[in-house]
Amino acid sequence: MTAARKLLPPLALLLLLTGCFDRLDMEDASMSLVAGIDVEENGKLYQYTSIPIFAKNSKRKSQSYKVQSTSLRQGRGKFDNYTVGVFNGRKIQVLVVSKRLIETEHAWFRFMDVYFRDGRNPITSHVIVFDGPLSQLYEYTPTNQTILPIALLGVVKSTSSRSESVKTTLQELHTQMYEFGQTPAVTEVELKQDLRVKGSALLAHDGRYVASLDPKESALLLILKKKNTRTVGFSFEVPKELVTDPEGSRWISFTAEKIKVKIRTAVKGGRFSFDIRVRMAAGLMEKQFPADIQAEQKRKLEAACTEYVKKEFEKLLDKLRENKVDPIGLGIYARAYHYGDFQKVKDHWGEAFSEADVNVAVDVKITDEGAVK
Repeated sequence: MTAARKLLPPLALLLLLTGCFDRLDMEDASMSLVAGIDVEENGKLYQYTSIPIFAKNSKRKSQSYKVQSTSLRQGRGKFDNYTVGVFNGRKIQVLVVSKRLIETEHAWFRFMDVYFRDGRNPITSHVIVFDGPLSQLYEYTPTNQTILPIALLGVVKSTSSRSESVKTTLQELHTQMYEFGQTPAVTEVELKQDLRVKGSALLAHDGRYVASLDPKESALLLILKKKNTRTVGFSFEVPKELVTDPEGSRWISFTAEKIKVKIRTAVKGGRFSFDIRVRMAAGLMEKQFPADIQAEQKRKLEAACTEYVKKEFEKLLDKLRENKVDPIGLGIYARAYHYGDFQKVKDHWGEAFSEADVNVAVDVKITDEGAVK
């Protein structure tokens, strides 16, 4: 009896432990890894999903489904009618939104409410804008026979690691949508022969599509946002006076590293003013003209690199102001240092930013000339 009494407490605790009575084998589950939202020409909303197939005997690695719905929650219920096993939408890695949707449905972000209201849904999924009908994307089979979510994640991570596009999660997009001092920006993807990242899609405060940035412009944007993850490459033709043969090749390439950005803001005559200073170290990667880089020649090359990068920044800033968007987040600086003035324009910051004076100064120093002269 004494031994039995000693065993009773451990046995009682074992009854409270979580067991495997509710386990779900992967073969019996339908886990959505890529969710998509599109609006077709008839104006109806359609949802897409891609589900990997884990069965050993299956010849296909994934299965795509499409349903018409008025909300994401309703669409999830409809997917249950098609999938084999229990549909699980809580493992979504990528959320794809068609460009047509954000061009025509300005309040499209309201469809995302279910992800934030239901705490069991993921909010770290990567958000992508697809330039084309989603039916084209979900019918696509990658050339290396991988599944769609891995292909999408691969191109997004590779381009963002090279600072060629922004990388925005659903949680970050939610923050940008409700941030008065910044407008959203997400990765933009297209499908020609293969899947490729076009750059970054710029959205207005209401989520409406405004413009796109190519990979080079996206790299400059990330520098200004202080989010460039690695070195950034630049290639351009130097002025003719810097080469001995003006009719020959004048191309030079360098990588920028140790980039430092300082932003100062002021209010002058009721308008905001921003002074941006960018300093970077340059390592020469390519020089297609003969030149012995001595002290004087080096200063001239540095001046040429500085002028080129400055013009690229100025073109980007002009494009942003022309489209009345601020993906950099300069409005956050304005609010931090001039709160009262910012409060007057926070509800139409995009327009106020388009009228602001933005000056950029660049300083490029060549620190590495390469392994050969």
